[in-house]
Amino acid sequence: MMDEKKEQLEKVRRAFRDPYLRGWIPKYLLTILEQGEDTEDILSKMEQVMPKYCVPRKFETEEQQSLDEGSERQNDWRCLLFELSPTVRTSWAEKYNRYINPNGKYQTLLGFTDMRERFLQASHESSIELLYRIGWKPADTMCAYLLSMTTNRMYSLSPDAVREAVRLDGETAVRLLDKKVLGEMIVHHHSSYQAWWQKIWMEFLYLFCEFDDPTFLHAEHKTKKLKQQCQVICERLANPDYEQLELEKELRACALLPTQEEPDGVSDKKFIKRQKAALLRAFVCSYLWQCSDWKKMKEHPAGRAMSRNLLWGYYRDGELQTVFALREDGSVLDEKGETVPPESISDETGKIGLVHPEELAETERSRWKKYAGKEKWKQPFPQLKMPVCQGQHDFSALSGVQVTELFLITAAGKWGLYQGSDRNRYISYHMADLLHGYGAQMVFDGIWRGPEYGPEIITAERVVFYRFRHFLLWDHVPESLVCAPEELPARFVSTAMAAFQGIIGKGKKKE
Repeated sequence: MMDEKKEQLEKVRRAFRDPYLRGWIPKYLLTILEQGEDTEDILSKMEQVMPKYCVPRKFETEEQQSLDEGSERQNDWRCLLFELSPTVRTSWAEKYNRYINPNGKYQTLLGFTDMRERFLQASHESSIELLYRIGWKPADTMCAYLLSMTTNRMYSLSPDAVREAVRLDGETAVRLLDKKVLGEMIVHHHSSYQAWWQKIWMEFLYLFCEFDDPTFLHAEHKTKKLKQQCQVICERLANPDYEQLELEKELRACALLPTQEEPDGVSDKKFIKRQKAALLRAFVCSYLWQCSDWKKMKEHPAGRAMSRNLLWGYYRDGELQTVFALREDGSVLDEKGETVPPESISDETGKIGLVHPEELAETERSRWKKYAGKEKWKQPFPQLKMPVCQGQHDFSALSGVQVTELFLITAAGKWGLYQGSDRNRYISYHMADLLHGYGAQMVFDGIWRGPEYGPEIITAERVVFYRFRHFLLWDHVPESLVCAPEELPARFVSTAMAAFQGIIGKGKKKE
């Protein structure tokens, strides 16, 4: 037991030396913690002075009201001493019943987990478990999660911690599907927020927690919007090919898959932009066309115009067999530089897809790049410029790079990246292969939503890779989904590298 306390004390000492935090801590307490080697003696001296630093606020209403949801993080250093000080634990236990406005409780929980993660590297699950031991409730975690996904500007909460709360209190988890209950448990928000929370909670409960009671989804709901949301969730759960069908729907609308009806506005700039976005998404997801569908696409003027500036491959059982390009007249140029009929590089046993440079030998990459330059290809996305990592990735080089807010947002749009959340301030972009369940997240120090974006400096922090069954957007990727880049296909990792390098451009490291 004393060894555990000694280890925890060392963590606290390191945290209190942080320049950002040190100014908030009483100097006398710092002196006690830094002097001496006898852990028991240090903790005894600390405990003698802690009551002075844990006195409830003079004005009770300050403790009862909801904490500010503004632009500053809490700096309640006392939560870092939770395991070491009985006085701190008692203070947090007594604080629980002082809130008239429950939102203050939820904000405090978010601040507690954030502080301990930042300065002690403690997981959200372990921190919330400490609060459960002194009387806090799983319902607080669930409501805090909904605030962290919407109105709260500074904090994210681990979905894994919320899933554990659902396991501990399934009854409350089901009750939160009701908008009326949401309005009772999260107060002082406009009623429009209730529909937002309801949608977030439905998706979380059924798609992440894999809640197996479909009663709510099949119930008769009053609003058309809620019925549609329930229907989409049911389709995602029932059909493993749901995401592929959605992608194919977009490809058909862009004349990139055959369709019975002619797409509207094929010469419009917005249509061309939509084509580029659909092709990029197909590339990220390693989508493969049926040979017959691809042949029909290249016969369509709008399909051929977009596809002839790309490098294609014939695949059998997922393995690349032949590489080729499409000429302006519809003929095919094979990897030997010879013009051949389309039938010679495909048959109905295989499929056709967009080739990634990772799949080519060095001589092949060089030859196709030379050909693209000669033909003056204007690619809808930088297919041939994708980095070839061959399993060697150094994403740490992106950490600390600074770029303007405007550049980051514009570049992320061109790469088809997803924003980490819909709240007023988001801190990440995601690239996702929705067909195979691969994700990559770039985390930065935060962008405030607003009508104008400009020269404000944004700093990249880290890159996270993960797997998923159903794609949900989070600023805090669940730890249970996180994986090493080596565990994912080299093609996807390389594409993520290209995208994240693209959104930071030629930014410089923070000094």
